[in-house]
This record gives sequence, C-alpha cells and structure tokens, in this order.
Amino acid sequence: MRALFEQNQMKKIISILFAFVLLFGTVAPAQANQSVNEQYPVSSGVVYSQYTYKTSKTNVINHLSINLNDPFTKVDIGLPSAYNKRETVTAIANRDSKDGNRVVGAINAAFFNMSDGVPLFLIAKNNRIINGGAISEGADQYLNVPTAFGIDKNGQGIIDYFDFQITMTTNGQSYQLTGMDRVRNGNEAIVYTPNYYKGYTDNNQYGFDIIVEGDTPIGEIYFGDTISGVVKEIAPYGESKHPIPKNGFILSVQGGSPLSKTLSSLQIGQQIDVNFSIDSKWQDAQFIVATGPFLVRDGKPYIMMSTASSRAREVAPRTVVAVSKDKKTVHFITVDGRQSHSKGMNMKELADYLVSLGVDTAINLDGGGSTTMAMRKYGSNDVVVVNKPSGGSQRAVHAILEAISTAPLGEAKIMKFTRTNVGTMLEGTSSTVSVQYVLDEYYNPLPITPDSISLASQNGTLTISGTTFTTTKAGQDRIYIMYNGKVVQSFPVTIVDAPSQMTIKGAQEVVVGATQNYTVEAKDAEGKNLIYNANQVKWSVEGNIGTITSTGQFKATTAGSGKIIATLGSKTVSIPVKVKEKVIFKDVPTNHPYFNEISYSVKNNIVTGYSDGTFRPTENISREHAAVILTRVLKLDTTNVQNPNFKDVPTNYPYYKEIAAAANYGLVSGKNDGTFDPKGKLTRAQMAKILAIAFELHGSESKSTKFKDVPTNHWAYPYIDALAYSKVTTGYEDGTFKPNENINRQHFVLFVYRAIHR
Repeated sequence: MRALFEQNQMKKIISILFAFVLLFGTVAPAQANQSVNEQYPVSSGVVYSQYTYKTSKTNVINHLSINLNDPFTKVDIGLPSAYNKRETVTAIANRDSKDGNRVVGAINAAFFNMSDGVPLFLIAKNNRIINGGAISEGADQYLNVPTAFGIDKNGQGIIDYFDFQITMTTNGQSYQLTGMDRVRNGNEAIVYTPNYYKGYTDNNQYGFDIIVEGDTPIGEIYFGDTISGVVKEIAPYGESKHPIPKNGFILSVQGGSPLSKTLSSLQIGQQIDVNFSIDSKWQDAQFIVATGPFLVRDGKPYIMMSTASSRAREVAPRTVVAVSKDKKTVHFITVDGRQSHSKGMNMKELADYLVSLGVDTAINLDGGGSTTMAMRKYGSNDVVVVNKPSGGSQRAVHAILEAISTAPLGEAKIMKFTRTNVGTMLEGTSSTVSVQYVLDEYYNPLPITPDSISLASQNGTLTISGTTFTTTKAGQDRIYIMYNGKVVQSFPVTIVDAPSQMTIKGAQEVVVGATQNYTVEAKDAEGKNLIYNANQVKWSVEGNIGTITSTGQFKATTAGSGKIIATLGSKTVSIPVKVKEKVIFKDVPTNHPYFNEISYSVKNNIVTGYSDGTFRPTENISREHAAVILTRVLKLDTTNVQNPNFKDVPTNYPYYKEIAAAANYGLVSGKNDGTFDPKGKLTRAQMAKILAIAFELHGSESKSTKFKDVPTNHWAYPYIDALAYSKVTTGYEDGTFKPNENINRQHFVLFVYRAIHR
C-alpha cells in the first residue's frame, strides 16, 4: 500500500506542477511594488491570484488567468433571465453552472442603463444579436468608437474594433440605418424588430414611423440575416407609439436624419429589405460584447478616450478583460476602489498597470459600484464573491463574463483534512481526521459521504474506528486517508511510551484548605508538545499534606512539606509542595515572622482580630486586651468574679468580667487613683510582671545583669529575669530589653506563645 501511495503522490505532484507551469506561464511577471496575497488554480485551466499593489496609493487586485489551450476551459458570456432584467454576478454564474459546464470564475461586463437595466452597447452570442446598442459621441465617453471583447470562431480571445452594419435596401438602393431595437436619438433612423422588449416604438414626437410587414413571423436575428416586408403604413409625423408587427418591423426616423426625405417618400406596398452584418473577424464569434475604452494594444498603453476627461481621471473601482499576444490567455481583472484597503485607479494608472502585467490587449468593462469578481472555491461548486465591491455588496448587472470548466468528474487527487491531535503521540492516545474537501484532477469537488472516507494503518500499530485512530505501540506508523477505497493523502505518526521531557506545572506553596490545579507539560525528543489524553496522567501525593484527584486537583489539608507526583507512560516526575497555614488576618501574611504564633493564638481562641479582618500586629497592646488574652490563656472563671471596683471599669464595661477575673487572680492591679486605665498601653516591664505571675516563671538563683538597661535594683528585674531565664524573651540585639517601651500586639502574642510552649 505504501508503494502504491507514493506512486500516486508522485503522479499527482507532477500533474499539479505541469498545470501551474501551463497557467503561470501566461501570468504577469512579478512586480517590484506588487505582492501576492493568494495564488492557486481554480480549475485545470484557470488560476486565481490576488495582489496588493502599492505605488502612491494601495490597491487590492483580483486576477483570473484563463488558459484557452486547456481542452476543458472556455470563456463565455452570462446573461440575466430576461432582456431588461438585472441580476448579480453570482446569481447569473450559479444559474449557468452545471455538470460539464462549471462556472469557476466571473466578472461583471456590459454597461447598462441604471433605470431600466437595458444594456447600452452591442451584445451578440453565436451570431445572434441580443442587443444592437449604440456608439456614444464625445471623447469623454467610454465607448466613443466601436470596440469590443469576445471569443472568435477559432476559440481565441479578441479585443478589437468592430463594424456592425444595418443596411436597408429598397428599389435597388442601399441605406445605412443607425441602430436597432432601442430609443431613437437625434438624426437617427432605427429599425424596430419584434425582438424589442417593449413591443412598440416609444420615441419623441420629432419623427415618424414606417410599418413594414412580411409573410412570416420574424424570430431571433443573427449577423448575416435579412428581414423583408412591404410598407403597410407611413404614420404621420409626430406619432411616437406604434406596436411592432410579429411578421414585420418598423423603420423609425428622426426629422433631421439624412434618411428622413428618403423614407418619407416610400410608397405603400414598396418592398423593404434590412440586412444585419458584422465585419469578418467577428462573424461566427462565440460571443461579442461591446465595451470601452480600449486600454492596451500591442503591449502598450492605448486609451481610446480623453485622459483629461473627468471619467478618465476618476480614481474608481475598475473591471478589465485582457488577452495575451497569442490570444490563448484571457485575463479577468478587478481593482477594488473607494475603500480604505484599496483606493482604485484612473484610466492612465489602469493602462500602465496592465502593461506592467505583460498583457497584449486590454479593454475596460463597466466599473465603479458594478465591479465584482466571483469564483468557485475549493470544496464547492457555488460561485461566491472574492473582491470587495465598493457598495458593500455586489450590484445587480446586465451581463457577465464567465470562465468555464467543461471537465468531467475525475478521480480523487487532492484532499484537505485536519486532525484533532498533531504531533508525537503517547501510546493509547487518539486522533480524529476530518476531511474538508476532496478534488479531482480538474479541481472539481467530489461528494463526501459518511462511507466515502476511510483510514488505514501502514504497520498495524494504529487501531481504526471510522475516522478516528488510536496508538497502541511505540514506533513509527503512517495513516492513509482513502476516498472510496483509493489512497489520496497520508501522514506519518510517531508513537512513544513516555515523554522525553516532563514537568509539573502548579504552585509550590499552598495554604491549608485551598485547592490547586496541577498539569503536566510533556515534550517529545524535539522539544515539541507530546500528544496524550489527560486521563493518562496518574497523580499522587507524597507526605501527609493533602489529597489529589485524577484530574490533578490538589486539596491542601495539613501544613507541612511533601510532593505532587505525576506518572505519564513510563515516566514519573514530582514537584515539591509546601503547605502553609491559612492566612487568618489580611495584614498577617504567611511569610510574617510571627505567622505561626499568631495563627496558634487564633486557633486556640486566645486572640481575635478586628472587625475589618486585620490583627494590627505593630499596634501597641492595651491593658484591657492584655487582661482578656491572659484570662483566655489561663482559662480563668469570668462568670463569678469579685468586683475590683476600678472607677473606670463599671460592671457594664465590655471587658469588665475579663479585667475583674485577671485582677482577682492577681495578674493586674489598678493605679493609685483607683482607676484601671483599660485603654492605657502596657510597657514591656509590665508585660514581664504579668507573664511571670501568670505562668509562675522564676529567674536564676544568682543575680546578674541580663540586660544592660535592667539593673538588679530595677523594680521589674525579677520578672524580666524570669522571662529571660525561661527563654520567653531574648531582648534586643544591642543587649537591651527596653522595659519602658510599650509592647505591641505581635510581641505580646509571641511572649505568651513562648510562655505556653517553654
């Protein structure tokens, strides 16, 4: 199977390269100021390109290069469903597209009357005259000379002048009429046939009509046809509206026309013949659409309108058709305009740009808000807009040019697919393949059904279920993607039994009660992410610090140090984790030097914080708070207390019972004035006395000075000595105790904690 696949792949690559050489050989050379945004074949003979072209302004250009040498490629004209109806480019193209005649690209083409949708200039298909049109007067007009684009009888692209003649003959004399099946203008003589969409003449009052009838109905009119009849009526001058007979025609002449005198002298019953002809280069053309101005001829600028006119100078969106010198490559080109991403071009800029592309001849088509390019994109036969019309959406137009592929449906050659997991895979992991489209050798989309796509394993180490494969064994394998049993694409699969590199991602410090998610980062030998299923990671915890789920969520339960361990395949790694006590106060973080002592005091109901969630560790402790803390530590009875009769501590005082209990126990006493001074601050010497009494601490037998600012005759010496001897305090680094300084809350809690745990 592998050999067959590689052979098919080589054939496909060669065919694609050959197609690109054929197509791109006709596309313009690279421009110094033009960059390619996109470029790919749309069919076997059509290549789509999008450029960004930067000169003094930026333009976005869409380009379809159509190779008429390709046996399955042609260019045609697309028309709306009714003569005087307008439709969008995509509506016409999609209606014309069918098996064996797939429209793969299209642009707007003919100029038309915005009010009634009627085309302005000559349109013909296979010699049938669809619209007679007119030639505009004035050098500022787009079509001031008869020029057109078409595909001639030999299937070649042609841009050239044309000579459309309408010749009336009577009594052996021939006269040139100026138009057919349209509104009569000044000094004109027009022929109206039954094909005129209104069914009657409707001109101004400055002329007259001659009604001519023959023996048989008149149908569609082709180049070379002659219609005949005899004069049935010469309507009075000024009558402007007459029905057109099905078996005849009407000659309508303006009063100032050179033919006015000749036609007014016709007699009832006189034979009239009208012939329609075009010059030989256009005779039997597959189609012709008159447009202008001419822009390039013989590879040089050739603008057939005044470049000083406002129309030519206008910077606007443009639509162009161009032909190569050998007439075998046709180019559809649109330039977005009147937008921030693309400003548009004037006629001179447009001609110069086309010359730089290397086209031989080029002609302007209807532009502005009509400028639209649409095409078939891979995976669908629907034709969609690919440029950005200036009005925000495509405008309804009269006629379009179509690039058509006549290729039949062939064998599958090209496939676009995605898969859910791309990279080196661990044993036991899966990946699902999704096919976006399958194309044949002509870039036609092939239908995708649930049964049309299948997978196969080259070495059998991949189990297949529908379009999902699962790895089973370390090594190298290959997945073949088949369309209706034929291999179209493949890709290699590398399988390992363990990561080459593996680390655990997650916090290394966690607070008791908190949860933390841990993940594994696994790499292959090239340092790329290894593909594995999350449930393949096995998690565990070392140390009595918490629990972890199968998805890697750790719950810290006990303060201490341990490890989070992950095993993937045959590889095991760990990460050290320290569990800290939960932060109780927002101003006492876990890295606070006395975090453990303060946390202990809270857990044992020795201290509480303030209502705002703070402990205020550096704030000096008050006498009342010291009394409260000691009653809690010593578990003193606060229900039956004897009133110490402090003047400033009445029985309804918030801490009356605690202060009374502490006083009854001999821990605190009042001042000489009979007050307790509950809000007063406690000095370090007073703290030493209270703690020594509360915890029955004793000093050393030999009197010696422990701190240089606490001599042996200091009133608090015995208490401070007791704290130092019991290792409740060590004093400051300078050898002092600072007995007269107030003690803050964190130090009081620290000394109490040490006294408890001495």
